[in-house]
Amino acid sequence: MAFDAAIRKGNARANATGNQLLGQAFLHRSRVPLDQAPIDHVTAAEWAALQQELDDSEADAQELEDGVIDGCSPWACRGEVEPVQDDFGLAS
Repeated sequence: MAFDAAIRKGNARANATGNQLLGQAFLHRSRVPLDQAPIDHVTAAEWAALQQELDDSEADAQELEDGVIDGCSPWACRGEVEPVQDDFGLAS
């Protein structure tokens, strides 16, 4: 909260050189000091974004756990895919 209060009028060096901040600076998007900001309130958009991130991370984790069902690495192929060798003799 001290940092939030310290930046309210801008950077001391900028103010000293005449480059003063137009308006006030706040850390929270509600544009109120942190001690007054609703930092424990989650908006519907934030909640939806968090849920999407959780769903994506669960799907990614499951894919990592299961591995690629059909596909090739440079050394071997899994599933029903026929290996195709490129110019360097690597499976693709």
